[in-house]
Amino acid sequence: IINSVNPDILVVCEITSRQAVNSFLKSVMNYSSVTYDSGRFIYGTDTYNAIFFKKDKFNFISNTPLKTALRDINEFRITDKIYHDTLSIFAVHLKANLSDSLLRAAETDSLRKYTNSLPAGTNFIVAGDFNIYSSNESAYKKLIKDNLTDDGNFTDPIVMTGVWNNSSYAVNHT
Repeated sequence: IINSVNPDILVVCEITSRQAVNSFLKSVMNYSSVTYDSGRFIYGTDTYNAIFFKKDKFNFISNTPLKTALRDINEFRITDKIYHDTLSIFAVHLKANLSDSLLRAAETDSLRKYTNSLPAGTNFIVAGDFNIYSSNESAYKKLIKDNLTDDGNFTDPIVMTGVWNNSSYAVNHT
């Protein structure tokens, strides 16, 4: 799969230890060639995130956990080797149950508070397991809300409205 998809960067959730990161790096990411490296792994609260990247394209800078009431959100900072631009990649694993929408909204509040405070022009993306069920959910709306007073919003590259956990959106599920 990795050879077919050929990602420059891969962010994963629910990885359990540094040993698991090392095993995934060796047995999956670098199965056919030693192309990828991984970032610093930090044990967090409840679930953990990791990043893998092509080592000929990126340098790893840091992994900073953003504390929330539930699960840490990791800010992985990398630079590209050509232009030396810095990119912050936020790895999230938001609370899962349909009934946990208020908890997901609180987690995205923590993320938006942080991204709203970043200097104008900062490059950042968010990836992970959002567990958001529809475009009407508060957590989703908070992530994409474009405020006039900050640049902390995210842009959804696949604009889909409706309830997402049904078969009509299966082509978009990963």
